[in-house]
Amino acid sequence: MWTIWRSEWKTTTRQKSYYAILILWLLVISLLIILEGTNGSISGYTNITGTIVNIMLYILPLFMLIYGSFAIAGEMENGQWSLLCTYPLEMSSYFFGKLGGQFTAQAVSYSLAYWLSMLLGLITGLSISMNWMLVLYIFSLLLILFFLSIGLFLGAFVSTRWQALTYSVGGWFVLIMIWPTLLIAMTSALPYPMIGPVMKTAMFINPAEFTRFFLVVRLNAGSIFGQAYDSIVPLFEQGIVWGVIFLYGFTVIAFLGGLSIWKLKRRRAN
Repeated sequence: MWTIWRSEWKTTTRQKSYYAILILWLLVISLLIILEGTNGSISGYTNITGTIVNIMLYILPLFMLIYGSFAIAGEMENGQWSLLCTYPLEMSSYFFGKLGGQFTAQAVSYSLAYWLSMLLGLITGLSISMNWMLVLYIFSLLLILFFLSIGLFLGAFVSTRWQALTYSVGGWFVLIMIWPTLLIAMTSALPYPMIGPVMKTAMFINPAEFTRFFLVVRLNAGSIFGQAYDSIVPLFEQGIVWGVIFLYGFTVIAFLGGLSIWKLKRRRAN
């Protein structure tokens, strides 16, 4: 697994697109911080913070889905997968090595851009809450981890990068763009007592909604979700939330990893 991890890290960081994405993150985050800084100080959950979160939700998942799916689909397409199949390599080591290498590379790129942007904001005289910076940073890393996992899962089921791109955009469209519309359409046909449990279940199904809920509650704005979520808001306000995040992340990655490993084993056997 560690060999795959290092190989993925080196391959990703040697690509010119990796540094182009780093510059893109730096520009985007800096502009968002400048926008938020028009209030004079940055803390808590404001309308502009909501805009920043939405932009992050649009950009990060799409990029991570594409990166993750291409990491496997590219090897399927160029024949490297066939070569790897000649070695006694466990598919679990292959998948989690890919995930570890990709996450390390993407997290380093994003972290560098993020903290440079925050430093520039502080240098220019902005008052930025440490809690705000840390919560938004953790929110972003969780998005990177979860959607890289989904991207690798999609990559295990395709054979070309075009298919990977199609699946990635389709998954992004469902989980990010039309998810609220799907929820409204689904809950409108349900009896009123069932709406709350269904909405809370849907939040755990979609990692983007889970991470967004975490961020909003940690910025002391959990009330905006309404009465349906009142029973779980206190859970995310307390220290136990870190255990919840660990358990949720472990479950999501284990589930996606298990399905991906099963599919990769079948492809190897064929």
